[in-house]
Amino acid sequence: SSAALSSFCIMSLLVMGDVDTAHFIAERSMQMQERIKSEAGKARAFLILHIFVLHHVKPVQSFSKIFLECYQSGMRTGDKPYAMWALFWHVFLQFMVGKPLKVVEEHCQASITQAVELKEEDQASCLRLYWQMCFNLMGSSNSTVELIGKAMDER
Repeated sequence: SSAALSSFCIMSLLVMGDVDTAHFIAERSMQMQERIKSEAGKARAFLILHIFVLHHVKPVQSFSKIFLECYQSGMRTGDKPYAMWALFWHVFLQFMVGKPLKVVEEHCQASITQAVELKEEDQASCLRLYWQMCFNLMGSSNSTVELIGKAMDER
């Protein structure tokens, strides 16, 4: 399966340190997923490849569309955990590429609401961290150096 090939791809990169081989395997894994014309496992495989491998060889700015596709695929196939991780990475990517903090903050709030509804608390917790960070960076929190405020309380 493409998900298994994705895991092998990570091992190639982390154990052998071979970016070129990992990139080659990643491309084959994505081709395999597209050829089988099934969305089962797509969210997992593509998300793993883009988070752990392909950022070494592709600009991360191009990942936004892929993360949204992973989210949609995961939701269509019932893979809620990977769908919500894809949504988390989409929000995180917006912050990383310099989108306005207000935009990131709004996406955090909407994504947290969905994660909680789907009972995906790990993803909701990670999103709360970035949501509070946005409040702190925008100066709309009483404590801008601690993760305490509307989104979370680290105490």
